[in-house]
Amino acid sequence: MSLANISIKRPVFLTCVIILMLGVGGMSLYKLPVDLFPNINFPVVTVTTVYPGAGPNEIETNVSKTLEGELSSISGIKTISSISREGVSQVVIEFSLETDIKYAEQQVKDRVSIAKRKLPSDIKEPTIRRISPSDQPIATITLKANLPMASLFDLAEEVVRPKLEQVPHIGLVDVVGGRKREIHVDLDRHKLKEYEVSASMVTQRIEASGQNIPIGKIDQGDKEISLRTIGEFKSLTDLKNVVINFIGNDVPVNLNNIASVSDGLVDQTSKTYQNGESTLVLLVFKQSDSNTIAVTKGVEKQLAKVQEILDKTEGAPKLQVVRKISDQISANVLDVEESIFIGIALTILVVFLFLGSARSTLITGLALPNSLMGAFILMSWAGFSVNVMSLLALSLSVGLLVDDAIVVRENIFRHRGLGKSPVQAAIDGTKEVTLAVIATTLTVIAVFGPIGFLSGIVGQFFKEFGLTICFAMLISLFDALTIAPMMSAYFGGSSHETVQTGVYKWTVGAVLNTFESFQGVLERAYEHVLKFTIRHPFFILLTSFIFCIGSFYSAKWVPKTFLSPQDNGEFAVVIDLPPGTSLEKMDDVAKKVDEAIRSRPEIATTLLTVGSR
Repeated sequence: MSLANISIKRPVFLTCVIILMLGVGGMSLYKLPVDLFPNINFPVVTVTTVYPGAGPNEIETNVSKTLEGELSSISGIKTISSISREGVSQVVIEFSLETDIKYAEQQVKDRVSIAKRKLPSDIKEPTIRRISPSDQPIATITLKANLPMASLFDLAEEVVRPKLEQVPHIGLVDVVGGRKREIHVDLDRHKLKEYEVSASMVTQRIEASGQNIPIGKIDQGDKEISLRTIGEFKSLTDLKNVVINFIGNDVPVNLNNIASVSDGLVDQTSKTYQNGESTLVLLVFKQSDSNTIAVTKGVEKQLAKVQEILDKTEGAPKLQVVRKISDQISANVLDVEESIFIGIALTILVVFLFLGSARSTLITGLALPNSLMGAFILMSWAGFSVNVMSLLALSLSVGLLVDDAIVVRENIFRHRGLGKSPVQAAIDGTKEVTLAVIATTLTVIAVFGPIGFLSGIVGQFFKEFGLTICFAMLISLFDALTIAPMMSAYFGGSSHETVQTGVYKWTVGAVLNTFESFQGVLERAYEHVLKFTIRHPFFILLTSFIFCIGSFYSAKWVPKTFLSPQDNGEFAVVIDLPPGTSLEKMDDVAKKVDEAIRSRPEIATTLLTVGSR
């Protein structure tokens, strides 16, 4: 028994299936993550190692080459390169596309752990990260207050940052542009020589004296007491009194005897300004595979709570979100959704004008919501997201979804004209065109299906595009072979013509009559074109050949790019100065550029970052 027979003989069951599909489709759409582009994994892992005070040559010899030698034996590596700058080593490992990037990242972590014993002991812990489009911050927040720089940085680190990191799916909150408190110990070279003390000895003694060390337990019968020595420095005086060495085994040499100890700030490596005013910047990063819009909304809610806490703090701290990726995503998604709704409206209008029947339009038009909601269910099962590519696929498929239903509906109507009952006409009409409808749908799937299985980065990008079209077309085929026959059998009526009386005759009826007249003009014009084509076959073939060759030739003049330029209402200016340029010099140049940009009346907000984060 065919699908048409089952659907026609069990209309109540099919109606329940439709309602269930629409409900599940709506829930799937609500739960689908929303992002600008599909989730793309680049097969690149970076290892960043900070070695304070080391020059580029020392970085290359002691860090970069050591890591390269250890990492080069990992299987699946395509290329490995390194960048050695003052104080920083960055090793970039690119793997082949067939490599499982998560497994490769774990392999890199294991090899870096092995290589650490060969690296200098005073390096910072290496940072290992996968390159991903989601690495860009989803929100940029500024913090201003009438506070000293150290106090402002502490406020960001101890109050704002922990609160933001409590938001679900937040991966990292980075503070840029501040200077935290630092105790400076300036050694006197002559004093070191006089007391026969080395700089490394001073470092070791300060480190050892500033630790809290467990020293054991005391058993007092019914309880135990744990003891430890408190070495943590509570003031500059405690640090100044640290014993570094002894003269003659009895005269102590304190740190205050060989160095000056002062309370200061760390060396500034970056400066940030908003509209020319000094500020702190917090960059908020989300976890991979999370919903950007939902995470951003969570950040905004948390910021409102944090601001209530800051309002009770001295210095009048003020938080402001100056940039959100979610705005761009929402604008792009809204634009594509608008195109989909316009496409649906125009499709229904065209069907109504050509069929001239509200019932036939409703029967064929139901293929649109049914197919789209069914596609959302399959998208959810496949782990897809609502993004520009998947929505573009749905907007492209809107015009294709009603084709099968129109073919079935028209053939059923033809059988009704032969005097058959509505049920029998639906069964015979659907059975007659079943193979043609299946062939039409599979032809579209044969075109777009392979796109979903392309390899490489492009394949990851277009996977959701190709498969989403296939999902929608499969559901539209199901609709054409089940819902359209069932509706035609019990709701189709006996004629395409609508009775035109009263107001309908002078409104919608007048539009239909006018379009029918216009259609007659088109048919007559097409008849003349067809006769000319049959009489002059060689001219038509030659013209077609010229157009074909001209199309291929003109293709090389068409600009080619991976993504078309987007206007998000913002732009970035990047300034590179020669290596070795001081931060102050960079600051002076950047401020001049910032002032020139802010002098334009169109500019609403500028955010300037000098140096590197």
